[in-house]
Amino acid sequence: MEGSDSVRAALLALFLVCQDPVALRPEDPGSPVHPRKFGSPGGVGITRGWYVWHSWNSATGLAEVSSESSGEKYTVRVLPWMTTYRHLAYGAHPDDLLPGERVNMFFNPEGDVKRAYLVHYQDEIGQMKGHNHAWQVEEVAAGGRGFTARVMHGDKAFDPTLGTFELDGSCRVWRDGKTVGELALAKGERLYLTWCHEGTRRVVKLLADAASLNALQAEGQKRVQERIAREGMGAFVETADRLLIFSTYWAQAAALKPGQLLKLQSGSDTVEAKIVSRKNLGAYGSGASEIVVGDVAPQAADVIKGWLGGKVVRVFVRE
Repeated sequence: MEGSDSVRAALLALFLVCQDPVALRPEDPGSPVHPRKFGSPGGVGITRGWYVWHSWNSATGLAEVSSESSGEKYTVRVLPWMTTYRHLAYGAHPDDLLPGERVNMFFNPEGDVKRAYLVHYQDEIGQMKGHNHAWQVEEVAAGGRGFTARVMHGDKAFDPTLGTFELDGSCRVWRDGKTVGELALAKGERLYLTWCHEGTRRVVKLLADAASLNALQAEGQKRVQERIAREGMGAFVETADRLLIFSTYWAQAAALKPGQLLKLQSGSDTVEAKIVSRKNLGAYGSGASEIVVGDVAPQAADVIKGWLGGKVVRVFVRE
């Protein structure tokens, strides 16, 4: 099986590298998956549904996923500008996902490859919260480390099928906005879960009640901010004085103000520039951000011009 996964990844990589030279690359302005097309989280993506996340390679940008319903495996390219939503925080990273985690994923095709590009993902907690769904505990197993539950929509059963879950030994439990050591599951209570397929088992890695969702969101937002402080926000240089920060970071880019100093970085090359203006290009302010910059030294301007043409640069805020 491992060998077939490697073959599948190699074939997709070869296909993406050897595309028709006349065909549009994702980085090309006319591409249906160019960053300017991402007007809101989840606004792009032709094929959608519940999938299982297996792994991804940050060096190649390729991920292994499978259909939750059929089990069929796919190798997909994770676009650096895809939109993400995990633990109620925008800007989550593929590294945050757990092997076997159940995730709602959106894909766009390339030629005959139906799921060539992963363009959006959101976890089960975000999906359920947004649709007024929750797991309702039906029975608690002896010892309290397992339970059966069904998905509810308000006061009605959304899916009558019962799911059987067991708690991971390191499962994080949230109650009333705090993590607790005691689980104390009760029949009839409503819960939000992060859980993984481990063979035929459904293993819960995180469990939260509704009263804890704001605290869980705050923790998720803090994690995103810390990563951005380390790694920056992804962007394209479109002209010598204009950047396009990917809609992955729409929530964080919304805080940028004229006059702030930015550090732009690609590899070991860095440039500083001041923000002249910022404009969000998406619906409800949740798309890519067009940043006009100024106060760029002549030598630095030459470096910036070398980043034209769809090269991903990292953007850091220098307060």
